[in-house]
Amino acid sequence: MLLVTLKPFASAILLACLLAGLATGAEPDPRVRAQAAVEGGLRWLAAHQVSEGPEAGSWETEEPRYRSAVASFAGLAFLANGHLPGEGEYGRVVERAMRHVQGSMAADGYLGQGQSAGMYIHAACTLFGLSYLGLSPDPAAERDLAAWCRRSLGVVAEAQKVSRPDHARGGWRYTPASNESDLSVTSWQLLVLHAARQCGFEVDEDSIEAALRFMDGAYVAVTNGPAGPAGGYVYRPGVSREPEPGVTGAAVFIRSLFERRDDARREAALAYLAAYPPSWGGAQYNGYFFFGAFYMTQGMFQVGDQAWDRYFTPLRALLLEHQAGDGSWPFAPDDAHQGRLAGPAYSTAMAILILSMEKQYLPMYQRQKRLFGERSMQ
Repeated sequence: MLLVTLKPFASAILLACLLAGLATGAEPDPRVRAQAAVEGGLRWLAAHQVSEGPEAGSWETEEPRYRSAVASFAGLAFLANGHLPGEGEYGRVVERAMRHVQGSMAADGYLGQGQSAGMYIHAACTLFGLSYLGLSPDPAAERDLAAWCRRSLGVVAEAQKVSRPDHARGGWRYTPASNESDLSVTSWQLLVLHAARQCGFEVDEDSIEAALRFMDGAYVAVTNGPAGPAGGYVYRPGVSREPEPGVTGAAVFIRSLFERRDDARREAALAYLAAYPPSWGGAQYNGYFFFGAFYMTQGMFQVGDQAWDRYFTPLRALLLEHQAGDGSWPFAPDDAHQGRLAGPAYSTAMAILILSMEKQYLPMYQRQKRLFGERSMQ
């Protein structure tokens, strides 16, 4: 409730800061500009949500099977800015998105049916459900959502149990029945388990430990230069040979959520990522700018300190520069066709999620204090 109560005051402060900048001729504070960009993006999402028919609550996508994932990212974008279901100007938008996502679950609890990379969709939808849990004023709706989340978490647990070769054991891949694993999908499932644990669900610690061992197997040393050792994470241990910035950022993020102490690998991964500053597209994103930036932003946010400032300041400037006049965000010019099938609601929601990270309203955004500013506690 407090978040909603504060909104008119925050908006007044935002307007005052903007007017002050205009009056003095000074460039507005980047944080104020970022908040204005977020508000413009949220208005665009609200205006473009499907309001009637069988797809009500979703957003238009070229690939229909992406609708539930896009609705989840959009719903998370509103929650990440304190907009609660049933309250305020966007309360109905958030509620409609959740109804659409809940209705997309199959009888077996799977949310990615019919999609070749369905475990990504499953994770996004489950994260939205877990982030929404506890916010509805309707006790019956809360009970239904809790049961829905439990079924979804069961799919994650069972998918990890599929027999795999040694190099893939403990991870997840594109579908629940796959006997392969990759670091990207695994990171999303671990994020789901982290959010579930925060919501009070019992999570098998052995499952987490097995996934972290798989992640450890993805680490490779790169160089040992004047600044010390550098190393990154490969996409598929036992298959891939070269580390990638996106999955390395994801590994830094996920390990910060679960590991009990810092280690040399985290510092080596940061040294590796320092060679890949934010850019509007480029080879470092492999054709998926928003996905890759989302990974790396979360990793840098958990690390905090100067690493966060060095990364986020130019990324924020890039996102502000490329926002369209209507409040939406386009795709980077070299983005892959597969990502573009998700449509502008996806790119807009992802940009908002990146710009909203410091608010820490979402459970998955909460900074682990032991890694930021309180290292003396270790």
